[in-house]
Amino acid sequence: MQTTQQTKAVATGALAGVFFSSTYILNSFLASSGGHWAWTTGLRTSLLVLFLGVMLQWQGQLWPLLQTMRNHVWVWIGWGSIAFGLNYFLLTFGALFGPGWLVAGVFQFTIVAGILIAPFIYSDDRARIPMRALLLSALILAGIALMQWSQKEGSYTTEQLLCCIGLVLTAAFLWPLANRKLMLHLEVKQLKLNAMQRVAGTAIGSLPFNLLLMTFGYSEVGWPSEQQLLAVSIISVSSGVLGCIFFFKAMHMARSNGAAMAAVEATQALEILVTVVGEVLLLGIAWPNWIGNLGMMLIIGGLILYSIPARRKMLAVR
Repeated sequence: MQTTQQTKAVATGALAGVFFSSTYILNSFLASSGGHWAWTTGLRTSLLVLFLGVMLQWQGQLWPLLQTMRNHVWVWIGWGSIAFGLNYFLLTFGALFGPGWLVAGVFQFTIVAGILIAPFIYSDDRARIPMRALLLSALILAGIALMQWSQKEGSYTTEQLLCCIGLVLTAAFLWPLANRKLMLHLEVKQLKLNAMQRVAGTAIGSLPFNLLLMTFGYSEVGWPSEQQLLAVSIISVSSGVLGCIFFFKAMHMARSNGAAMAAVEATQALEILVTVVGEVLLLGIAWPNWIGNLGMMLIIGGLILYSIPARRKMLAVR
């Protein structure tokens, strides 16, 4: 039973990674077509709140969520602003300085970041840093490094690539930090919210931050174009609604086992391959050279190996 639960969690996380990839592909498209980063960031979460709000109201789950948020408003605003505000701003702004598949690749450092921050968040078995998990994370990061190296003769300067890497690496730490802190808060307070409610609550909490961004965007370029509105709407549904719901559901399924949580987070490595395919087919970029391909193979191999320790541990318990 436990093995089945862990397998479902990893599969659900992988599905989330496919939907998350739309963010990198369309951010790259908007960056090249002149869409302002502030509007892309702010609209994405605002539309997400609208879509999820309608869905939750239809299911009769919106009011219980708002009641829960009212009693812990600053927790939701704080971590929501980081998860769906600052984090997404860094990814969107980073797309100005590198291709989407490179942004997706660098963001995989979140796999390692989630492990490294665990001792500062938890006080139980989840605080332990599995050595094998770190070694496999190093394998994934080696693949990321190769993908970055494959761009050294590309159209971006070294300074641009370094800026891209710095922005996205920061986001890679902020995402698991905000996600796990909110989950821990719900756990400690014994608050019962489903995956969609958690995503919606996080997005609602980020609204003040994103409203400030959109105000800045209006002062810079006026209203967004219809093309930008359409692209951000697709991002909101695919990455914001479907991707986040599947990811939070997967993390909830694996919440009692640190290795299983790491395996779920590792499924995000699939975003690189999906993003490359999407950019080649939709944006017409060239497929990465053999160095980039080798990097992708290392990442996918690390992803597969990542889930093995958790599965063996659960089989032993069974």
